[in-house]
Amino acid sequence: NLLRKKKDGKKNAKQWRTVHLFGKSRRPKESAVIVDETDSRSGYFGSAGGVSTKTILTEEKFPDNTIVTSKYTIWNFIPKNLFEQFGRIANFYFLCIAVVQLSLRNSPVSPVTSVAPLLFVVTITAIKQAYEDWLRHKSDNKVNNRSIEVIRDGGMKGVPSRNVAVGDVVRVSNEQELPCDLVLLSSSEVDGSCYIMTMNLDGETNLKPRVALSDTSSWHSCEDICSSSLDINIDCQLPTADLYKFDGRMNIYSDSATPLCRSLCSDNLLLRGSRLRNTDFVFGIAVYTGIDTKVALNQQQKKHKFSSVEKALNKFLAVFMVLLVAQVVFCGVASIIWQNLELPSYMGFSRATEASGIINIFLSFLVLFNYIIPISLYVTIELQKFFGAMFIGWDVKMYDPNTDEIAKANTSDLNEELGQVEYLFSDKTGTLTQNDMQFRQCSIYGKRYKEIDGKLQLLLDQNFESSESPTEQMQQFLIALAVCHTVKIETIASTGKITYQASSPDEKALVEAASRFGVCFRDCVDNTLKVSVHNKLQRFKLLHVLDFDSDRKRMSVIVKNPSGSIVMICKGAESSVLNRAADGAVSLTNNDVNYYARHGLRTLVIAFRRLSAADYEVIDNKLQEAKTAIGDRDTKLASAYDFVERNLTIIGATAVEDKLQECVAETLEALREAGIKVWVLTGDKQETAINISNSCGHFGNGMEIVTVNANNNVECSSLLQDVKVRMNESPGGSRFALVIDGMSLSFALSSCKDLLLSVTKLCEAVLCCRMSPLQKAKIVRMVKENGHNPTTLAIGDGANDCSMIQEAHVGVGIMGKEGRQATQCSDYAIAKFKFLKRLLLVHGHWYYIRIATLVQYFFYKNAAFITPEFYFAFFSGFSAQSMYDSIFLMFFNLAFTSLPILIYGIFEQDFNERHLLHNPSLYKILTKNKYMTMKEFACWVLLGYWHSLVFFFGVYFLFAGQEGVLLADGKTFDLWCFGTMIYTMTVIVTNLKLALQTEYWTWVNHFAIWISIIGYYLFTLFYCGIYWPSFRNGSSDLYWIFLKLVATPAVWFKTTLLIVVSLLPDFILRIYSTEKVKVMNLTLEKAARNRLLGDRLSENSSLNRNARKRNYASSDQRNPLISTENGILDLNDSQHSYV
Repeated sequence: NLLRKKKDGKKNAKQWRTVHLFGKSRRPKESAVIVDETDSRSGYFGSAGGVSTKTILTEEKFPDNTIVTSKYTIWNFIPKNLFEQFGRIANFYFLCIAVVQLSLRNSPVSPVTSVAPLLFVVTITAIKQAYEDWLRHKSDNKVNNRSIEVIRDGGMKGVPSRNVAVGDVVRVSNEQELPCDLVLLSSSEVDGSCYIMTMNLDGETNLKPRVALSDTSSWHSCEDICSSSLDINIDCQLPTADLYKFDGRMNIYSDSATPLCRSLCSDNLLLRGSRLRNTDFVFGIAVYTGIDTKVALNQQQKKHKFSSVEKALNKFLAVFMVLLVAQVVFCGVASIIWQNLELPSYMGFSRATEASGIINIFLSFLVLFNYIIPISLYVTIELQKFFGAMFIGWDVKMYDPNTDEIAKANTSDLNEELGQVEYLFSDKTGTLTQNDMQFRQCSIYGKRYKEIDGKLQLLLDQNFESSESPTEQMQQFLIALAVCHTVKIETIASTGKITYQASSPDEKALVEAASRFGVCFRDCVDNTLKVSVHNKLQRFKLLHVLDFDSDRKRMSVIVKNPSGSIVMICKGAESSVLNRAADGAVSLTNNDVNYYARHGLRTLVIAFRRLSAADYEVIDNKLQEAKTAIGDRDTKLASAYDFVERNLTIIGATAVEDKLQECVAETLEALREAGIKVWVLTGDKQETAINISNSCGHFGNGMEIVTVNANNNVECSSLLQDVKVRMNESPGGSRFALVIDGMSLSFALSSCKDLLLSVTKLCEAVLCCRMSPLQKAKIVRMVKENGHNPTTLAIGDGANDCSMIQEAHVGVGIMGKEGRQATQCSDYAIAKFKFLKRLLLVHGHWYYIRIATLVQYFFYKNAAFITPEFYFAFFSGFSAQSMYDSIFLMFFNLAFTSLPILIYGIFEQDFNERHLLHNPSLYKILTKNKYMTMKEFACWVLLGYWHSLVFFFGVYFLFAGQEGVLLADGKTFDLWCFGTMIYTMTVIVTNLKLALQTEYWTWVNHFAIWISIIGYYLFTLFYCGIYWPSFRNGSSDLYWIFLKLVATPAVWFKTTLLIVVSLLPDFILRIYSTEKVKVMNLTLEKAARNRLLGDRLSENSSLNRNARKRNYASSDQRNPLISTENGILDLNDSQHSYV
């Protein structure tokens, strides 16, 4: 990147590219990068005449249109893949161990025991990654070789997609996918408009309109383009990843030397990956190709999130590494002392005094004891998480038949984190509500109207007066709704029916409502809006559209009405429109807006401004100047919009209903009972948000609502301090809910974050309204990074929720009507909010129990397995002699104990799903990683040491210490019999230990455990029954050993005895945990019945109050309290049964 220094010495790094459209035989192969030295008084390069010459810095060759999503090539796969795999600490550790074994002169065990497992893991991983990359190569080739129509050499030619170059004019037909980012030149429509679907980019299924400039919209064929006398070039910004932003300008040259300048924005850009719909064809000029396209720039890896289990695993590994080093150092020093003290002088000079000999001793013990850290742990965890994530998609109870959507896990790394959530941050619109907007009421010049049976009726004192004929004010209001929008018409070919396509559900609902009331938007052709006003067609010339943005919170259109007058119509949030009013029903409309908000309705204020010819000329110049500027276009447009949208006359306001999703109240109540604090973060008006929080159960019965609305830092701090004092001084049992607006949040986050955090900790529910997407992420980060590091979950359905979803420990996306950006950036995706209850309380609970047991079980069984080697060192003169055969060391973790724990990690259920759903408080026992604390870890490891003690010394005293004989031929119990006996009991006991730990038995569990034990016996009989000269290098250490053992009755009896003794503490712990669960179940059942009783009493109390009102009003003297219809205290309802 070349930079040009300004006069003040600062560097201006903003660069732009110029794309040329050439004549019949010329193709743009290279172009230039230019720097925009825009004068603040001019919209274009700062010359006196408005246009300056371009300063060419360097010739730039644009990338081709090849898309590469693969990671490897056939040449770099092996080195690159090996580098990536050995970049993992575990793999690198075992590689070092293998190198040490190969370098030792006399390794205590065969190097195969380390090399073979490592080679197996690396090979399996490499095959998996090679297959995945082959699929990516296959997909890339299919895309890059797709035939594309381009204009070259004066005619239409078909070329592979990868050969499309910047500057090529491309023709795309209906239903085809766009090959690169194109600026729209023309379409099959007269006005140059078209429709695209961007589902592949942001998941939105609604059609988006795009429009060509009027100067090129008449190019409907290859001949039109090639024969045109116009020459154009496009100045546009360098590629950016923002899908919704494009700044550029088209310079059109005809006969005169001065070009005609037209501004370009995102409405003129067709993005690669989107699909052309409802349009026969389009022509476009390629501006971004290949890696420069916006879809390619957005294909970046998401930030990796680590679960609390991973962090605990690292701690456990560190503990075992310390134990390993301690054992190696102790045995190494002891070996040196032993050899110097005990070796007879006639054996010569001891090797332990040589440096190489000393190093060899320590390395030998390192090799011998390194099996305490199993290489298969990581492989098993990856497989368990992979299959666990698949179960989420297979859960039919999280399938939504209405949308035909299943739950999806975009990552498997955070399954267990679903069982650790302490804070839930939820969006409101589309998450707690359906995002299905329906027009309900409106206010027109201070009078309230309500839709009844498709008609707009006046509302006075709760009674409805039918309007026989529309008033002039009502007609003005409805015309404003039918004109001020960006809705497009779509005609269904089969029926001829008109449907509206809009990017905003609110906007679509308002246009549909106006149509029902007699003012119907028909079409927009050549910037002319056709509106049927009570069956009389009127045309409005669309002069300017001031698009909506989240900063202004409003949008406007400037039109010329049929009488020739110029009017600006504006709609937006009351906070952004009412304060710009100079006339109209300001006070009455504000009151009505607050009234609608209290009833949970979404509101927009409608206003207008009449413009004289002189006013419009000034406004038009400002808007044109801002729109044609490349440098700081957003700032200039904001300034122009601010200048235009003022001195408004208020017409009225609309009230749209967004219904709650099903089972939202039940879900929030269950999550609250599970100990999860729920925060609702929304951009809605405060009154609307409070009403929704009350109706959905976010604010529970008996909660005291505390509101914080501040205008500056000092006031915010003072209010929060008062709230904190008030909460601390409240009597026990008080429950608080905090409501705070976006402005107050900005003050609190900047000046008193700790105070805000301390206040929220005292609240059961928090509602933050009028929030920006960035504020949502900041709130999540504030809670996530506080002292006790709680686990957070964020859930939303729109693009404005992506920041908080990515910020939280776990992000969940709702497959809603605001597109799929939230689901694409989330860790998990569900169709409805109610499925979150099952995702957390059932799947989250199970996943955490499974992975917590799996991780600690691996450390337990390896402690039980390798610690006898440490004991044996005391009896072998610290000679680093192994009592296990090398093949046993290799297969213990890879074969004989690997399958049962994997099956356990996939299928285990400590409680059934019905019990978990009916008793949400069971979720609390998992939080704070309680099953993976150092205390729990120590219990598992101590059990492993206990088993190792029983194995080693039990076999020693019952067999080796008696100097008895095994057979009649007088052969005694030797070293390999000793080691094989201990190894056999280790395999049996570690598998039986897992059986004792299992709560949910299936045939798969039985198969895995028993086939592992039986398989060990069969394999060992086979292995010990054959002499292996090549593999064993002539050694016959285990030849016929195992057959001698199994043929001796005493071995079976004493082995059974030692197994029972070793598992005795496990039996006791199992009985204790079973009794503990029974007590907990009784407590939960009692709490559930009390809760049900309270709910029934509260429900009947409400029914009784309503019944008394009805009875007294109708002079009915029946006592509603004894009415059998109320079903008071009926606790036998089948739907409230508990396990």
